[in-house]
Amino acid sequence: MSINVRTGLLVLSLLVPLASQAQQCISTGKYGLRACDFTFTAVPAFTNLCIAQIQGGTYTIRNNTPVPVKLNYIRIQNNDALPAAATSIVAAPTSSCVAGNSLASGATCNILLNLLPLSQGTFSRVLQVGIDTRQVELDGTSITSAVLNCTPGAPSVPPVPTPPAPTPGPSTLYQASILGASTVTNTGPSAINGDVDVSPGTAITGFPPGTIVNGTTHAADATAATAQANALAYYNSAVGQACPGGNNLTGQDLGGKTLAPGVYCFSSSAQLTGALTLSGGPTSSYTFQIGSTLTTASNSSVILSGGVTNGNVTWAVGSSATLGTGTAFQGIIDAVASITLNTGASLAGRAWALNGAVTLDSNAVNPN
Repeated sequence: MSINVRTGLLVLSLLVPLASQAQQCISTGKYGLRACDFTFTAVPAFTNLCIAQIQGGTYTIRNNTPVPVKLNYIRIQNNDALPAAATSIVAAPTSSCVAGNSLASGATCNILLNLLPLSQGTFSRVLQVGIDTRQVELDGTSITSAVLNCTPGAPSVPPVPTPPAPTPGPSTLYQASILGASTVTNTGPSAINGDVDVSPGTAITGFPPGTIVNGTTHAADATAATAQANALAYYNSAVGQACPGGNNLTGQDLGGKTLAPGVYCFSSSAQLTGALTLSGGPTSSYTFQIGSTLTTASNSSVILSGGVTNGNVTWAVGSSATLGTGTAFQGIIDAVASITLNTGASLAGRAWALNGAVTLDSNAVNPN
């Protein structure tokens, strides 16, 4: 640990091995700070990073002082051993962990960091949080890990997920990770694994700064048109399945629930606030039939347990789907209207809009 004064700025470096999950503390009696005024109470371990495969981890920060503190900035210090173009980083703070906001005494907030290696090499990055009221800079753990070429030779193609019965169409359906009808628009360093298609519209914008691996773009061509036709067939198949009476969740928040495999339905809108756990096995299938909108609160998540795969989770949305800031979502979103991924939301699955736009903002989308 070190303390330096640079034009009135106190910089505190906290660097510990990734394997350690112990608290990191600011420890000094100088400048009026107590030991452990601000701590990382959770530090992710990024291990076995693989080319073209996204790995995410959440840092939790706690204010141990008796007063609220202002978060001056949240940023990534870029000192990679890899060239800048070799990786795509998305930092997604929670609603309470946003630059310019205050963190109450005793409160914690989270920062989600997603890594997508695009070539062989090592990471050495530091997450920095500036605390304005005391001019303290809190540094996260260095990330130093070999990037493994998990599939020697050519990068692997995303696997074909198992659709809900009956099978909606040919496997060409699964080539699109992102599929829009009018436009696909991206802002920021989004990382998409797989094709980005639009049809009948022609506009795909924001790549770069967005990055596409294991795929390409298709705008109003035969491939995109086929993907749209198959996505519609997939939607019709999903909403055509019988929903048992006990699985009607209309008016209930999905957050906090643990659901067994099956078909679940909402006559109107569906909301996710917090975590939804889907607990089954590798062949378990989930279909969510949503009459109107699907909306998630910031930093909500879908957790797959027992070997459930995201390709076996289908969200058939009657109008539009919106993933809140920092949401970690899983499954195939097949929406009649539009799909919006707000800043830092990640999707382990695919996003298909049948009649509207797909809007991205510094997102990680990976169908694996």
